[in-house]
Amino acid sequence: MTTHATPSPKQQRSELSTTRLLDAAAELIAERGYERMTLTAIGQRAGYSPALVTARFGSKEGLLASLLDRITVEWAAENLTPAVGQSTGVEALHRFLDELRANWGRHPHQMRALYVLMFEAVLPAPFLRDRIAELHRDLRRAIAQGVAQASPTADAPSHAMLIVGAIRGAVYQSLLDPEAVPIDSALREVTHLVDALLPDPTPPQ
Repeated sequence: MTTHATPSPKQQRSELSTTRLLDAAAELIAERGYERMTLTAIGQRAGYSPALVTARFGSKEGLLASLLDRITVEWAAENLTPAVGQSTGVEALHRFLDELRANWGRHPHQMRALYVLMFEAVLPAPFLRDRIAELHRDLRRAIAQGVAQASPTADAPSHAMLIVGAIRGAVYQSLLDPEAVPIDSALREVTHLVDALLPDPTPPQ
């Protein structure tokens, strides 16, 4: 039987401070944007010194990399993969969109920060642009796989581009006008798009 050692008090404090710093970074990016976010402001928001922020992440780019990993990689491992499970095709795409909607409810600051970073990635900031471009390539690839499983004759890359574009456009409209376009409703519309692109081939009984 595998046993897991209990983290030492020092490890627990380090994990707590990292969590607080990344939470503060997400809040500040959501409020101000990446370019106007500073390590000093992150430390102040989290209740730590700027020196700790630098010691923990090394630079603004290092902090950004950790934050993006937290929002995307950790979310995929802890929430998305279990939610999708063994499903494939349209069902997998539905579960992905359901989990995406759920994550907006759990972590609105993180998700808003992610979209602010996406919009700022078109500016001349190579590190940010490269990371966000990689994120989109990975997402298109994963969605294209689901499309191909649902319909082997479909143009999977084109469908994936359209679905990713619909997700980004729906969220953008919600961020601009949340009362008219609630985020949950906006993402549900993308599910309808998936169903229109990939109708159920099973004939009605």
